[in-house]
This record gives sequence, C-alpha cells and structure tokens, in this order.
Amino acid sequence: MILFQHIAGKRCGFKLWMFVIIMLMICGCAPKKKEVEGLFTNYPGPQIAVEPYVVSLGIATMLKTPIEIGGLGFDPGDSVLVNIVGGAEKEKISIPINSWLVSDTGGFKVIISKEIKMLELLKLDLDPADHKPIIVRDTIPPGAYVIKAESVKSGKKAECVIRFEAPNKMDRIKDWIQVKLRKIKKRT
Repeated sequence: MILFQHIAGKRCGFKLWMFVIIMLMICGCAPKKKEVEGLFTNYPGPQIAVEPYVVSLGIATMLKTPIEIGGLGFDPGDSVLVNIVGGAEKEKISIPINSWLVSDTGGFKVIISKEIKMLELLKLDLDPADHKPIIVRDTIPPGAYVIKAESVKSGKKAECVIRFEAPNKMDRIKDWIQVKLRKIKKRT
C-alpha cells in the first residue's frame, strides 16, 4: 500500500499502470496443464493412473472435478477400453468409461465425461426439458474401485485404484444450495 501511495503521490500515472499491467500478467497467467501423475516412463509394461485418486460423491463437487485417466506402455495405434469395476458382493458394478486411441508414444489420456458422472456414478436422472440433474436414488457405494484398461488388438491390461468417498458436510451444504437455487432437482 505504501508503494502505491508513493507512486501515486509523485503523479507517476504511467509507471503505476505499467506496474499494474505487469502484476496482472504475472498473477493472471494460467499454469501449464499438468500430466496425470503416477506414470513412469521406464516401466516395461502397460500402466494407468488416475488424477485425482480420491473423489467425493457430493453432486456439486463431483460434477466440477475433472477426473483424468492416463496410460502408458500400450501399442501405438491400438484402442483402449476403460472401465470402472468394483463394489460389494450384492452391488457389483462395471461402468464403461470410454474407448480411446493410443498415441504414437504408447500413451492415452481419458477425461471422464459429465454424463458418465451424472448417470453412472451419481445415479442421477436428467430432466429432458432443461437438462438439469434430478436426484432419484443413491450414488454408487463409497469405497475403492478398480479402473481397468484393456487394449483391443494386443490384449494388454493395466489397472489402478480410485477411491470414492461419501459426501462430507461441506459437500452436503453445496448440494443443498444447488437444490435451493434449482440447479439440481429433487424428485419427491
């Protein structure tokens, strides 16, 4: 604040504006898009990793959290099928996430879509009129699930674990606010 008063007191408008512009450029620049952590380039076989590996099952939090699955060590040009598998004995689930083409380096990157999150993980319905989510049943049970990736041609397989946690109090407050703002509907 003292620096600002010093510059403004000397009627250095140009210097002040240059300082503000430079600070906005430094502070306002977005960070470089990071790769999925947990992949090792020296590992001999296929591997996958998920970022983040712990996700809350709160509706507002889940829909805003990008879940990325990355893989290495697959054959270039091959297709990879990605599934989430797990659950208790009575509630075994297998959710197909996506199929993806492997790049020339043997890697791939899949982002779980908002539709998969809403319809399969959170078990919401969509209102056909305005495409807002409708809460009709419980989400998948919290716990550890296995993400499996299998290449189509070569049959190479890789697995990693993702953990879905029950919504905490903050998530429930966010969901309650979303219901009150009518961004999420609750079937009665």
